[in-house]
Order: sequence, then structure tokens, then C-alpha cells
Amino acid sequence: MRLSAYISQNGITSRREAEALIKQGLVTVNGMVAKSAITIHENDKVSIKGKTIKKNNKKVYIALNKPVGITCTTERQIEGNIVDFVHHKERIFPIGRLDKD
Repeated sequence: MRLSAYISQNGITSRREAEALIKQGLVTVNGMVAKSAITIHENDKVSIKGKTIKKNNKKVYIALNKPVGITCTTERQIEGNIVDFVHHKERIFPIGRLDKD
């Protein structure tokens, strides 16, 4: 699995934001500064700014009849986004795309 996907799947940040952290040299794998194209293996230790990422294997599925006016996006700056509407304690990943209407 690519490093940015690993960071994203463990609820730290989006893949795009993970790539930015990697480019800034803030991500290490097994104690070495990571490069963006690196592949993560089962026993690798990934850290961001010195804090180790704990692998999250727990999956939670939420079925929701989305009301009109809510947009299925994780971009928090968009008013009426699904993340703020659901207000789940962990990061959620909407599947599919439904417009506000």
C-alpha cells in the first residue's frame, strides 16, 4: 500500500494532505524520512512529526438517507458537508456522490 493511502486509511488526514506532509519531510518510515512513492508493509513503523501511527483495523459502516442540502464531501470548508452532518468521532469516508438536491 502506498504511504499516503496508509496515512489516510488510518484516519490521520486525506491522501492529498498526506502527500504534502511527506514532501515537507515530516513523515518517517522505520526511522528514515519517507519519499512519496514508498510502499508500506505489515511491520513498518510510520510516524508523523515523531508520533507513531497506530494501525486501525476497525471498520464502521454507516447507512444514511442523506437529507436535501447535505453534500457528500469530506471537505470541511464546504457548508453542509456530510462529515459535519454525521458528526462521527472518527474520520468517515463517504462512498458514492450525491449532490445537495
